[in-house]
Amino acid sequence: MKDVFKNLVPPPTAQLLGWELIDVDVEQGTIRIAFHPDERMLNPRGTVQGGIVAAILDDTMVPALYALTGGQYLASTIDLNVSFIRPVQPGRVIAEGRVVNRGRSVVFMEAELLSEDGKLLARATSSGIPIELAK
Repeated sequence: MKDVFKNLVPPPTAQLLGWELIDVDVEQGTIRIAFHPDERMLNPRGTVQGGIVAAILDDTMVPALYALTGGQYLASTIDLNVSFIRPVQPGRVIAEGRVVNRGRSVVFMEAELLSEDGKLLARATSSGIPIELAK
């Protein structure tokens, strides 16, 4: 059901990161997104800088809430915990996000970042304040 995203204008950070919607399950509150970090986002070692990886994961979890609520809510992140498992190389990577629990005042989300061949690169958990969008 990618239709839920047809009216959402991607924020500049998503555009910078090369946000590309792959799949969404509205009922489950899950989402798969490809990102395309490039050479502008590398650290001195030549891998994607950790803050960029965190931004990719954040830009995956919040859209999972948007999908789950049929485009009615986004979240303002209040906590973000990232585990960096493998170095992230520039190029296409796949992020999978999901809503773990949604309450009235806080939502809990998680995401994983995978290489194109399926290797786990990073994992994140987050909590956020649900923000209802204008109708």
